[in-house]
This record gives sequence, structure tokens and C-alpha cells, in this order.
Amino acid sequence: MVYSTLLLAVVFVLDLIAFALAVAAEQRRNTAKIADDGQNKYCLYDSDIATGLGVGSFLFLVVSQIIIMVATKCLCCGRAMRPGGSRSFAICLFITSW
Repeated sequence: MVYSTLLLAVVFVLDLIAFALAVAAEQRRNTAKIADDGQNKYCLYDSDIATGLGVGSFLFLVVSQIIIMVATKCLCCGRAMRPGGSRSFAICLFITSW
């Protein structure tokens, strides 16, 4: 019981951090200004921190998925499940969790 509560808390915190990073990435998107040097017009972009924040968010989600798969011995992290309804349901849940 304590193990599952701890697992749930860890995954929740990782997902919460991933959500915060995703929101921060959305807030820090690139903006461009049109620059003119006399002959040519071109776009001048500011620094790009949003990509790093988005990658960080993705990595936190991947880590939480790996923790869940290892803890539950689902699909590839343990003994193979027998074909049937349970396996199909596990695969559907795994795909929709992304």
C-alpha cells in the first residue's frame, strides 16, 4: 500500500513538473522582428529557450512512463502477458496515456 502511494506521488510530481515546463515553453515562444539592412529584409529572432523547456517537459514525461512500466511490469519490463483481453487493454491504455 505504501509502495503504490509513493509511486503515485512520484509520478504525479514528475507529471506536474512536465506540465509546468510545457506551460513555460508556451509562454516563452520565439518572436520575430522584421529587420531591414537597406538592401534586404529578413526576420530577426530572439533567443530560443522554449525548445529546451519543451524537451525537458518531454523527458519528465518519458521518465514517469518508464517508472510506471517498471513498477507494473507492463508490456516490455517483465514476463510477457498472455494474449487476451488484459493484454489488449494494457496496450490500449499505454497508447492513450501518451
